[in-house]
Amino acid sequence: MPSVPAWLAFESRVHLLSRLVLETFGQPTASHNDLGQIKTNEYCQRQCNGCGEVCDLIRWGEVQRRQDSSFEGCSSPRLLHHSFLDLDYCARVSGCDTCRTFRRAFLLEQITGRDVEALTNPDLQSPVYAVLSIESSGDRLLLTSTPPQKPSFSATVSLNHEPRHLANDPTKRGASLNTNFQELRRVIQDCHCNHECSSRYRWSRRNPTWLLEIKDSDHVRLVRGPENLVDYVVLSYSWGDPTEMPAAEWARIKGAGTKTKNGVPVPERLNTFPSWHLPETMQDAICITKNLGYSYLWIDNVCIPKGTNWDTEASLMHEVYGNAAFTLVASSSSKATDRMIKDRLAWSHRSKAVKLRGKWLHNTQMPLDKIRLESPVARRSWTLQEERLSPRVLYWTEQRWYWSCPENQVAELEELGHVTLINNNMVRRSPQLFLELCRTGDIEKLHEEWLDIVEAYTPRDLVEPRDRFLAIAGLAVRFYSAKAEAGGSFISDEYLAGLWKDNFARHLAWSVTKGANSQQNLQHIAPSWSWASLPLRIETNTKHAFKPSDHFKFISVVEEKIHPANGMPMANPDSLSRGRAMEERGRGVKVVDVEGRFRRFVSANAKQVSWDAIEWRRAKRVGFNFAAFPGQDLFARQDSDGRIVTKDAHSGEIVGQLDYCVPDEVPRSPFAPYVPCGGEKDIMCLELGESAMLLLVKNPACGQQEIYRRVGVAIGYQNRKGFFYGCETRTVQLA
Repeated sequence: MPSVPAWLAFESRVHLLSRLVLETFGQPTASHNDLGQIKTNEYCQRQCNGCGEVCDLIRWGEVQRRQDSSFEGCSSPRLLHHSFLDLDYCARVSGCDTCRTFRRAFLLEQITGRDVEALTNPDLQSPVYAVLSIESSGDRLLLTSTPPQKPSFSATVSLNHEPRHLANDPTKRGASLNTNFQELRRVIQDCHCNHECSSRYRWSRRNPTWLLEIKDSDHVRLVRGPENLVDYVVLSYSWGDPTEMPAAEWARIKGAGTKTKNGVPVPERLNTFPSWHLPETMQDAICITKNLGYSYLWIDNVCIPKGTNWDTEASLMHEVYGNAAFTLVASSSSKATDRMIKDRLAWSHRSKAVKLRGKWLHNTQMPLDKIRLESPVARRSWTLQEERLSPRVLYWTEQRWYWSCPENQVAELEELGHVTLINNNMVRRSPQLFLELCRTGDIEKLHEEWLDIVEAYTPRDLVEPRDRFLAIAGLAVRFYSAKAEAGGSFISDEYLAGLWKDNFARHLAWSVTKGANSQQNLQHIAPSWSWASLPLRIETNTKHAFKPSDHFKFISVVEEKIHPANGMPMANPDSLSRGRAMEERGRGVKVVDVEGRFRRFVSANAKQVSWDAIEWRRAKRVGFNFAAFPGQDLFARQDSDGRIVTKDAHSGEIVGQLDYCVPDEVPRSPFAPYVPCGGEKDIMCLELGESAMLLLVKNPACGQQEIYRRVGVAIGYQNRKGFFYGCETRTVQLA
């Protein structure tokens, strides 16, 4: 398993400490005046009484280190202020230097404008606590505020022995309230002139079919992509959730699409029109693009006119994003009507080095990985391939920008400087890893990256579920092209409904983290054995130790839905053309023949027992205790999350994970995707790897035919390695 990023481990500690604060302290009793009183400390800096509590925390840390030089741990929470607004007042009006650092830390942690609004909302205020975390890598202050209606707000401030250089401070006179485009232009120019990103990763010299030409910051027009490649920017953004906004607002977002007449965009778009006809995120993207010196911008809803063949356009996405000067990710926007360009409140005060008890306080940088995973853009299915297919990405958050390319990652306004190379000693993933592996042709690692793509894709949402395959079609085409070019020959029948044939057993071994709602399944779109048949917004596990079984074999595709483009002759097809045809065919695959060792999952004479009767817990350890049922075949099922365990009388247990839970008050149907209560003994299993199996039930509509549909998996059964020993090898059809 990959190691856990340090920021993610620290985030878990934030939530734990937030609960500790609420349970231990409840509501504070100290008066506002007690915490907000200002004095001058020994370093001639203004300091409030609340920050005096921080001095006590640092003193506590000194005592721990004197007693044990290798000590690591966290202090108890100390009340800093009664609310963020109190802290903000202390920073702005009272002029507490330390509170200004803390205020900035909180604001820098807010990715979107909505987050900032929630942090400063008078109705969502709660006490602010500080905790000292003593670690071998350096001490940090963890700040938390946990309103009952929202997840906790948190921030971190590092404690160092050395101050940062204060020269050339970009925050003088509030200059950093607005973006310094000159600095951003310098970073982008450095990439284009001094890196190999363009020469290595640009796919071709083709432009998108249509582009927005920017006449000025307020006027644009839709033009055909010029014959020769031009420098254009691509916008990646979240449309928003139509269920969370007024109907008129959603209609405005949808209405931004370009209409056509006789297959051609309407004159209102081909002629110059005001940019304010488009939603606010698009307006600001136009402004940013213009300020960075570019004249062309590609926005999906505008540049793919209505009536365009989406199947064709989706398979070209690796060109649209791969050939762009860079992709602009609107991480600050929760919906297309949100502004990207705002006053950045974190920088409203001039930066100043702050010192408490011999330690200098520095705001820590939010990791780029966190922005990638937690911004609203990351909840939209289409944006996954937009990011993974882009050699250069500019992430625009509420308070700063981040630049990422294969050779560099840069953050704007790292506490006291203009721009800073990201190097925070944390485990991080490059957004361009997929493209790097495609270029190097490392097929084994490329398959692992595809599994990571699936795991990142399934929790995302789609306005139209039928686009489940289209939203990653560009990734599939790029993946295929990398394999074809690495092998140097034609590769056929590769892509199978989101899985890949030459590593089929490994790709079949995906699992849900919790049984899904069967009524939301997408088995009308994809076969049961494909992750694409799951409901939207479902977390999956794809990455685990896997050793293939010598007995498993993929045989052939039995049934597929033919798309119109399939079967069309291609003159001298290149890997791209073959890849597009392969992707179109692959998303239509329904039934496949496979071969492997096969047997019952639950023995015919097994007795069902309750989950509580066998579950064993000791502190954080969880397992099973079968002492009450000696010498018996048994099974149990956990209805709440879809786990199922089976055990033969004198052998170890196997724990499986069913894809769907049994719904409440739904009539039983033989065609339902879930295993009904009482149907556990109908589950069969097919060996995929040495400790991985597919759980199947026979398709009732197929009579005597051996056609099965997937209902779950069991992975990692170390207590029962010989489960398939001596079992027959059978050919079965998976549908």
